[in-house]
Amino acid sequence: MQPAVIRNLLKGRYNLTVNENLALSPPETDLESMLQYVKSIIRESIDTGEKTLKEMALYFAGSQGKLLRPTLTLACGLICKGSPKLNLEELYFTAAGVEMLHMSALVHDDIIDRAEMRRGKPTINEIYGSDMALLLGDYFYSRALSLMSKISDMSILEQALSVIARMVEGEVKQKKEAFDTGISLKDYLARIARKTASLTAFSCFAGAQVAKLAEKEVKALVKFGEYFGKAYQIRDDILDFLKNEHVLKKPTSDLHQGIFTLPMVLYLKENRHGFANSVVSQEQVKSLYDKCIKSSAVSRSILLCNTYLEKSLRILMTFPDSPIRFKVINILQKVYIYT
Repeated sequence: MQPAVIRNLLKGRYNLTVNENLALSPPETDLESMLQYVKSIIRESIDTGEKTLKEMALYFAGSQGKLLRPTLTLACGLICKGSPKLNLEELYFTAAGVEMLHMSALVHDDIIDRAEMRRGKPTINEIYGSDMALLLGDYFYSRALSLMSKISDMSILEQALSVIARMVEGEVKQKKEAFDTGISLKDYLARIARKTASLTAFSCFAGAQVAKLAEKEVKALVKFGEYFGKAYQIRDDILDFLKNEHVLKKPTSDLHQGIFTLPMVLYLKENRHGFANSVVSQEQVKSLYDKCIKSSAVSRSILLCNTYLEKSLRILMTFPDSPIRFKVINILQKVYIYT
């Protein structure tokens, strides 16, 4: 498929529709209904006799976002028109486990970042304190692994454990690189590969593996998840960076904590004189931001984001035309940054 066609698909310039023979989706490809069932599994999983723990868990679960990762799990399990080997119940449990891994990571992120708000509501650590929030994050991890232990294919549980380790490595790497102007593009990409893309790739792997797809198809969907995860994180970083003009003084902002995301990394790559591999102060960060926002770093970051999306779409288009593929393309279109 030509690059221009891929870009126009992402921009929604083609009136892309599924094959007429596939227009009526069978019930098991109704992702919205399936996600509601996944949410019910999560609620049942966190039903504990410990009153405060249950209160915290339900509070956090009540503010779930777009459920992107379990959506990818379900989609990858169904993308080959529903493999005859697919165990739908196992797919539901897997998707719920994937979301609970993400929930745990978010709780721990809020503790590390000392975040006060998430999705318009006070964070767990703001209401109950960091100690209790830490315990909730650990509880979510245990529930996620418990759900995945129900899956007959043990490689999914093994990969889940590996992903947890990679996410922790990514967080440690981010902390080590704080305020370091020597950070390279390679460093940044390695960080987001571990911290974010590892979970989106696993989300795709888990769904494809439950469906018992061919090894070639599983590997393709994992690569799709890696590319998409990087694009998604870069997009978030760009949007957060543009907001930082108003939140530079907030202790929870990336820049205030010395976390250099892609726009700053690209700016520093070409403007490292005077900073060569040095650690800067919070005061210097404000000056760096002012210079970076006036440079081409943001537009180059957008280009890299969209490049990863194009790579992920190329992989997706190798799979059969179906309502599921159509819905995943819609997800990619929402992440695409228009210039």
